[in-house]
Amino acid sequence: MGQTAEDAFRFYAEVRITHSPRRPELTGRLGAILGITEPRDPATPPAYAVIVDDYDCTVQFERHELAPTGRDRKHEDYY
Repeated sequence: MGQTAEDAFRFYAEVRITHSPRRPELTGRLGAILGITEPRDPATPPAYAVIVDDYDCTVQFERHELAPTGRDRKHEDYY
């Protein structure tokens, strides 16, 4: 059974930043999802906290700004 796009945006999933108007220098970089918001309004999509490789902090992105790589990282990689 194939993985859906929704499944690809889970904790520790590796993602590529495809679009970042607030931080254009991060476009094209890799990172991992370390946080996912839970909006009260079901019509509001979640946002994702991504720890960008070789960057000192997490950055929040919207779903359309990220592309899954199909790889997962481990909890131990970060904690």
